[in-house]
Amino acid sequence: MNASHGEPGRPAGPSWLGLRPGTLLALVAIAVLLVPLSALSQPADSSSAGGLLARLRARFGLSQANLGEVDPTSETMRFATLGLKNIAVTLLWDRANHYKKVEDWANLSATLEQMTKLQPNFYSVWDFQAHNLSYNISVEFDDYRDRYAWVMKGIEFLRQGISYNTREPRLLGRMGWFIGQKIGKSDEKAQFRRLFKADDDFHDRDDPDRTLPERDNWLVARGKYRAGQRLADSGTPLKTTPLIFHSEPMMTAINYARALEEDGEFGPVAKDAWKLANEELGRFAERDIPTSWGVPIQLRLREAEEKRAGQLAEELEQLLPGQFAAVVESRRQALTADQRAALDTPPLDRTEAEQQLAAAAEGQLAVTWKIVARQAPVDVRERAERLTREHTEAQERATMIDRYRDIVNFDFWKASCEAEITDAALRAREAVWRADRDFEAARLQAAKQAYEEAFKAWKEVFDASKVLREDQLTADDIAEVVDRYRKVLEQLDEPFPSAFVLQEVLDRAGPRQ
Repeated sequence: MNASHGEPGRPAGPSWLGLRPGTLLALVAIAVLLVPLSALSQPADSSSAGGLLARLRARFGLSQANLGEVDPTSETMRFATLGLKNIAVTLLWDRANHYKKVEDWANLSATLEQMTKLQPNFYSVWDFQAHNLSYNISVEFDDYRDRYAWVMKGIEFLRQGISYNTREPRLLGRMGWFIGQKIGKSDEKAQFRRLFKADDDFHDRDDPDRTLPERDNWLVARGKYRAGQRLADSGTPLKTTPLIFHSEPMMTAINYARALEEDGEFGPVAKDAWKLANEELGRFAERDIPTSWGVPIQLRLREAEEKRAGQLAEELEQLLPGQFAAVVESRRQALTADQRAALDTPPLDRTEAEQQLAAAAEGQLAVTWKIVARQAPVDVRERAERLTREHTEAQERATMIDRYRDIVNFDFWKASCEAEITDAALRAREAVWRADRDFEAARLQAAKQAYEEAFKAWKEVFDASKVLREDQLTADDIAEVVDRYRKVLEQLDEPFPSAFVLQEVLDRAGPRQ
């Protein structure tokens, strides 16, 4: 038989069973690799910790069960996508953006609900939908009770998200924000705060053991922020700005104290609320805050670092007496006549050319101890350079802390918390509260007297606090009260006082429209 026709009983072809040698080797390799892959990917069960991947997921808390509750419906939907979950999610996001653009809130809500099933551990989905429910859909209703119901739907949605993401501090923070800001700062805050206190459905689920003495929305919000802080402190990554996140319990306590005063609560009740705000501010000030420099800071330590820098500067002056001033003077002597003239001209009176000359001169006169230490005598140079490094470090740390304090307006809130607890501030707040109500009721003489009582009390507060006296927020707040006082005087046909007790603060607010 011709060899080209093959042997009897075997098919024709280049290899056995009609497979090319390369294909056969590939199949063998796949079969061999299935053994280690099976061992690596074996899921955990009640009798085994599973393969390497399952053990790593358990070790680093990456499995679904580690992140929170497992939703069978969610798991079924993801299996049903046949590995195309990411494509499905992308399409749903596009659809959600379209519905938001055309303000189709019902379809937007349905789309986001679908996305939570496909991505139960994606923070943005829960945040987006909660905001949609509490902010977008709620305003579509006329009755404040209906608006409140939709606000609470958003809050309840966040609670559901927290159950699926027990290691996500941001969701607790968002729940605190909605309960605090949406209920306590909206136009309907008086009605919303009252409804929230009476909301047995929410409080029975949120605080079944009735650990909170009051159902005030600001206190409940503070509790959510504190829970988020504890979670972050336990080692859970905080994927947001730590400075802002950790400032929220302080701000929520401040808002609680202010809300009580807006409700007409003064005396011991208000004082206790401001004490709570002071406590939260102290906790915030003592917390280690990560920085972009890679060095953690505590906001309370600015003054200590400034004091340390001053002490080191004094020590350097004793080590190198008069040398700092000598370097400054030598540089001043090196200035041109035009530069010295530009420096002597008041900044507002300088021409553009003089401003450039003055800036160059100021840069030339910017002497540091590091420059001075380089010129120190050899026998003390090493010590001078060491002190200079410590001095520079203290200055830089103080500057760093100051920048972070500015971001959250820490100095103002610290001064406010310290001042608001005083009897003078409480008298001022109560007098303004009485004056506003007398004005609304057309009791003009009583309103005038109460406003003037408030201004005298505020004068005591500002005399004791330079920060509040010079702060723009304070000036703007006082100017609003003074505007109402002017209206009272106009209706009484009386002139505004020529020697107004808070004129300095009022001048800082600027002209009113």
